[in-house]
Order: sequence, then C-alpha cells, then structure tokens
Amino acid sequence: MTPAGKRIALMTFGVLALAAAGGYTATHLALKHGVQLNTYGNEVGGSFRLMDSTTGTMTDQTFRNRWMLVLFGATHCAEDACAPALRNMSAALDQVEGGRHNAVIIFVSLDPDRDDAERLRQYGESIGPRIVSGTAAPFALADLAKEYHAPIEKVPDPEWTYTMRMSPQFVVMGPEVRYKGMVDARADSAHMAADLRRIMQSQNGE
Repeated sequence: MTPAGKRIALMTFGVLALAAAGGYTATHLALKHGVQLNTYGNEVGGSFRLMDSTTGTMTDQTFRNRWMLVLFGATHCAEDACAPALRNMSAALDQVEGGRHNAVIIFVSLDPDRDDAERLRQYGESIGPRIVSGTAAPFALADLAKEYHAPIEKVPDPEWTYTMRMSPQFVVMGPEVRYKGMVDARADSAHMAADLRRIMQSQNGE
C-alpha cells in the first residue's frame, strides 16, 4: 500500500472508531443518567428519555405531533402477555388509521439488564413496524413508570429466572404530549380499535 493509501485507511479507521465510540457513549449515558421528568401538567404521562433499539436516545419530543401509545413490560414478559398486546394494538391502529402512521406504539422495557438495543430491535421487528422499543437505567425507569402509573413487578420464572409483568393499560398520549386516556392491554384488537376511535375522535372534536 502506498503512503497515501495508508493515510486514507488510517483516516477511515479513525472516523469509524469515533462513530462507534459515539454510539457506545450515547448508550452508556442513556442507561446511566436520567433526566428530570416533566408531566406537562398531565395527570398521567409526560416526558421521557430512553435508549432506543439503535443504541441512540429517544424522547417524547421525538414523536411530537404523533399519537403515542405507551406500554411497559419486557421481552421476558410474565405470562407472555406483552407480544400479544403489542400485536393487537398494531392491528387496532391499522383498523383506525388505515395506511396512515400518525401513531406510534412505544414499548418501554423494565428489564435493562437483559433488554439491550439488539434484543429490543429484534423483538420489535418480530411484531411489526409500528413498535418502537426503549429502556433506561433502573432508577430512571422507576420514575418513568410512576409518571405513567405503571406498576413494576418482577415475577419468578422457572425457565428465565424472572419475568417482568406487563402494565395493565396502554397510556394514550395526544400529538401535543397530552394525556388522553387508557386502553386495556389485554383486550382484543377490535375492542382496542373501538377505544382508540373514541379517544381520538374526542381529541379531534376539541
């Protein structure tokens, strides 16, 4: 390799190394440091900051002007309840929105020790394109779950040692990050769709 070629190769390696370090740093900071939450005056829900499934960070402002349907759980979910709930909500949104994508399902993992970015990515892809997954440090998750009225419960499991129980409701946040209601996470897609239509039509009528 010529001297010029070596310099180019070293520069390319340096750029890639910096990019990788930046991704690692973003993930590390997202998991280690939380941010002060803001309810925005909501009785339920408000701001959040999570490590997403691309090892970056996402906040409530990432999805401003879109509906957000927030569910807490884990990929190791008690009674295997999380995946069916997410699939049902995805189907409900398809019924309500058709081909539009004005809403996003945000799945918050309460198990950051096992649910790293790659696992969250695979989990979301196995369910559907409407799912956006994220997690945070345990103390930050505790604050966020409290903000969204989601209980945190670890359940012993003979196969996985423990699982995390799914929150009983999807919290529905409007496009301006305002709390609009809840949808039963164990309902079927038809009942979810009916509840979503009622909640969204109420927003449009304001």
